[in-house]
Order: sequence, then structure tokens, then C-alpha cells
Amino acid sequence: MLIASTFALGLGASGAVAAGTDASAKTVWVNPVVKDYGRMNPVPNGALQPDPDKTWKVVFDVNNGSSDSDGVNSALWHVARAVNVYAEAGVDHEHRKFAVVLHGGATKDALSAEAYKAKFGQDDPDTKLIKELAAAGVHFYVCGQALADNGFTPDQVSSHVDVALSALAAVPVLESEGYQLFEM
Repeated sequence: MLIASTFALGLGASGAVAAGTDASAKTVWVNPVVKDYGRMNPVPNGALQPDPDKTWKVVFDVNNGSSDSDGVNSALWHVARAVNVYAEAGVDHEHRKFAVVLHGGATKDALSAEAYKAKFGQDDPDTKLIKELAAAGVHFYVCGQALADNGFTPDQVSSHVDVALSALAAVPVLESEGYQLFEM
């Protein structure tokens, strides 16, 4: 039970309530940087706060295309939460070096709005989120092999996303540059 509760809380499950808390207490949600996604609850005296004077380099390995109720990729929503969490802890833009490597089921999220609509016949629900994340300094890469596997071409990729040789190379290259891997 403790493991399941800890896991649910770590993922930010909205229905999870820690033992000993008042479920009727009003939860405060803020979005300090990414305004429309990735809300977070400030925990000013929480353990393991990131040092605002340290540079935090994280690569998010996103290979899942699952969506939340609004249709956005839930892993990308959590990248927005990470940006907001670090910002709320005092880590400024210059000390947040976040990268996202898209592949597998998330490859389609790298497409431009026009290419997505042409391929799937509807607007891409992730376009606005990716734009906000890029404005917050998150660097996006898409696996060139996954593009080919899915029948996409580099010219169909959003201007906010760089085409990497492969996710198989991109993640280790970023790790060799000091990025910590966070699998989504």
C-alpha cells in the first residue's frame, strides 16, 4: 500500500491523498512558467529541493503517445510540471537545461501543426504545449529513425523540434554531456 501511494503521489495523481492529511483542505495549484500546462502544488519546506545555484540537466525520454483528458500527451504535460516545479523551487531559466527526445508512439508529437492536420485530419492537441515548453527553454529532439518508421519526413517536423540521428544515439549523447535520464 505504501509503495502504491508513494508511486501515485510521485506521479501527481489528483485523487491520491497522503495518510494523515485533511482531504478537505484546499489545494493550491500554480503554473509559474508554463502557464497552461503542468500545474504544481508548492511544497516550500519539502525535502530534496533542487539547489537554485546548480545547473540541472535532464533528458526526458518520451516514447509514449498516450493522452490525458484534454488530448495532450501526458508525458509532455509532466515535462511542463517539471519546468514549473524547478521554477517554483527558484531554479531560473539559465539553470534549467531540459531536453525531450521523442520516439515510438510520441513521434507524431514532433510534427508541425500543418503536417499533423494533413496526416490525421484534426488539429494537434500538443502544438500549444510544445510551443510553451520551447519558450520555457526545453529543447526538443525527434528520432530520425522513428520518423522514417512512421512514414514522416524531416520537412514535416515542427520548427521547435530538431531531428536527431536516432533516439538510440540522442539519449546517450545527452547523458555523456551530463544530462540525467528521466524515462517517461
